[in-house]
Amino acid sequence: MALNADQLSKPANLKPASGSAKQTRSLFWYEAGADAIAAVVTAGYFNGVRAQLAVGDRIQVVCNNEADFRVLKVTAVPIGTANVTTAALAVVAG
Repeated sequence: MALNADQLSKPANLKPASGSAKQTRSLFWYEAGADAIAAVVTAGYFNGVRAQLAVGDRIQVVCNNEADFRVLKVTAVPIGTANVTTAALAVVAG
């Protein structure tokens, strides 16, 4: 399937609590519908929203018709036509 940009929202900017000079990151929420996590982490999936993303941003993703939840880290947002890339962070079993 393909990215539905209307399903991406930005609920927060993440700033270091200590007031350090670390770069601010953004937190996004994305409803991927029936898309599997394997599709969502494919290079280029988020190309349509590259202007909103920066390296280090986090995207919380609900996929597989709400059967799967993951947090992605944006790993590359190249200028031009190269693909935006993300990586799924480790799932911690509770």
